[in-house]
Amino acid sequence: MAKLIEGSDTIMGSDVQRDGMYLELIVAASGDEVAEVFYSDETRKMQISIYKQNLPLEVIEQFIARAKNALPEKKE
Repeated sequence: MAKLIEGSDTIMGSDVQRDGMYLELIVAASGDEVAEVFYSDETRKMQISIYKQNLPLEVIEQFIARAKNALPEKKE
């Protein structure tokens, strides 16, 4: 899978306190979190948090697409 930002990686995990799963975009060398998409098991919705300013729109679009594929689908 291609890197979204040079030197970046994604990490998927579960968050028991928030009752859901997340996909993080991080800078591999420093471990700094750039963005996170969180899927709530309770609401069955996703939300995004962006922690770094001036990210190219293409990076955010690709990250969202990756999160939609990696995290659970909404079940209506």
